Amino acid sequence: MTSYRTLATRLKMSKQGLERESLRVYLQHRLREAQADIVNLCHKYGVQDAAEMEARYREGTLPEAGTWEDFFQLDHLEARRDELLSLLREL
Repeated sequence: MTSYRTLATRLKMSKQGLERESLRVYLQHRLREAQADIVNLCHKYGVQDAAEMEARYREGTLPEAGTWEDFFQLDHLEARRDELLSLLREL
């Protein structure tokens, strides 16, 4: 297996630059996955986000039966998206 140092040299980058770029690409990939899952869940229920889904529960316009798992998944995905965005800004 080729080392980061060897790859960096061949790509005419520093080892740290390659590691940073690799991490950025990884985080962006995970962010796209989370965003795609968020879009799918929002589309499924006709909402913009977990807060709107929760509001629809309170209004009684969205049945709780059979939808709570998706609500918690959406909430989790939004938190993950926010964390990934934060990590990307820190790079």
